[in-house]
Amino acid sequence: MYQSIGKSKQQTRGREKVKTGCKTCKARRVKCDEGWPACRRCISTGRVCKGYGIWGGGGSPHDQQQPQSSRALSIYCTPVPVGNLSREEQTHFDWFVNKTREKFAGLFTSEFWGTLVFQASAREPAVRHAVVALSAAHRFEIGCDPWIIPAIYGVGVEKFTLQQYNKAISYLRVATGKSGQSGLYVALITCMIFVALEYLRGQYQMASAHLRYGIQLLSNISVPLPRSSMSPRMFSPVEDFVHNTLAESYARLSLQAALFGSVPSDMCVMTRKHSLPYSFCSLLEARQTLDDLLNRVYCLERHCHSLRVSQLSIEDPEIIETQSKIMSDLSLWRKIYKALLIQIEANGALKEKFGSRLLNIYYELAVIMASVCLSEDEMIFDSFTKNFLGILTGFVDLWNYWASQDPDVEEMQDIFVYKIENHGFTVESGFIPPVYYTALKCRIPGIRRQAIRILRSAPHREGVWNGQLLAEVLEEVVRIEESELGPAQLGSTKEFPLSEITASSRISGVSVILPNRAKDDTFVRYKKRIDNGQWVVMFELKIMYSAKQNSLK
Repeated sequence: MYQSIGKSKQQTRGREKVKTGCKTCKARRVKCDEGWPACRRCISTGRVCKGYGIWGGGGSPHDQQQPQSSRALSIYCTPVPVGNLSREEQTHFDWFVNKTREKFAGLFTSEFWGTLVFQASAREPAVRHAVVALSAAHRFEIGCDPWIIPAIYGVGVEKFTLQQYNKAISYLRVATGKSGQSGLYVALITCMIFVALEYLRGQYQMASAHLRYGIQLLSNISVPLPRSSMSPRMFSPVEDFVHNTLAESYARLSLQAALFGSVPSDMCVMTRKHSLPYSFCSLLEARQTLDDLLNRVYCLERHCHSLRVSQLSIEDPEIIETQSKIMSDLSLWRKIYKALLIQIEANGALKEKFGSRLLNIYYELAVIMASVCLSEDEMIFDSFTKNFLGILTGFVDLWNYWASQDPDVEEMQDIFVYKIENHGFTVESGFIPPVYYTALKCRIPGIRRQAIRILRSAPHREGVWNGQLLAEVLEEVVRIEESELGPAQLGSTKEFPLSEITASSRISGVSVILPNRAKDDTFVRYKKRIDNGQWVVMFELKIMYSAKQNSLK
């Protein structure tokens, strides 16, 4: 089963099932506030708190006189890191608690950023210093003053970040040298933080290497279920909060990177079986299930691609059946999700209402990708104009809903929103992937240009997805595909102009090769059909990453 802070409404026949918290509260099947080192529920009832598994904590009610800083952090259900932190390190850790963790989690509950990282930081210096490094880089990224650590220390932000990075690596060597599963968990948590840090710094190749290592390490300590070459590997959930949280986090990040083309299909992981529940107990469960469906679509598409490369037929009944099952599950997902939407709109928190609108966008993306995954004919996308419009209207709905809210409401401060004036960053995927896909695959100029304007208007980054950079890639794609068209070939309707981009003019297999330094050039490869109908790599583009804000007209 999967632990979820957002699954407070999950019901069993008797009492609500407790999935996180101290061992005492879990045994009593009551909700734990996860205070550190012992929870307040145990203290208030005179019980002995038995702690939080491998991360320790707990103790008798007579030993729980926490300092003021501990009590302050308890409102986040997180522990305070113990150990020696300098004043600058503590300042950056506090920034992580108050700013970074909420920003990186995005619109959905994240047990990794909201709970696990803090539990590990309390006892593991490798995780603690990795968090400080990430926080320092985050403060620098958003232009927080001061950009430089106090002059008396003579340390710049970049140097300070690298110092903390190296400290984390040094402590990680010690942790992984110990026997038992604890050291492997420390490595996985630290590796995930390193991935986020390298994405934030624009070191994409290093981030990809960290991600691949983490997925391989997770595979070594997990028990993967049997899989075929056309489906992602699946891990059986176990009664272990740390293991399940890590599996879910890596599955989410591997999907994000896979959709961008940064990891091969055999590195994609899923955390649940293919069967869908009768109902979604939370928005988080709905998102996890849709992510798994997208993962299955991606792996099937890559399987078919590998068959074509090997000049093998994809007319396999098993392939057709797999696609049919995915389409059926998507239809079922939508029916179950509609019931949850009614509850969210009636009683959901503001953040849930934002998240529900984002899931609508990803559903449209999943339908398109599942429908076309067996074909390499670019003309097939002309049949999904309604779905592409659904993606753009979904974004407009999300944006308008944000604009209609009072920005002074406290709950609005904790919601990940995309402000035009900010070049922000989050680890989680938002609207960039589906909007990019729309501009890449929809050949109706009005829809395509509007999608590019959206990416231009909100110049932020979501993990490996850089909206500003991808807008420039898309402008080049449009230039190539429309280069053979004259003004007379662009008709018009009342809403969107209709183009006549023929099959021979369309390109496919657009691959964005990100640099290992933020300011380096980005290379883009694509395929185009030649006279004999075969797809070949025709050209390699170099995109100069600039800060220009122009949009297509």
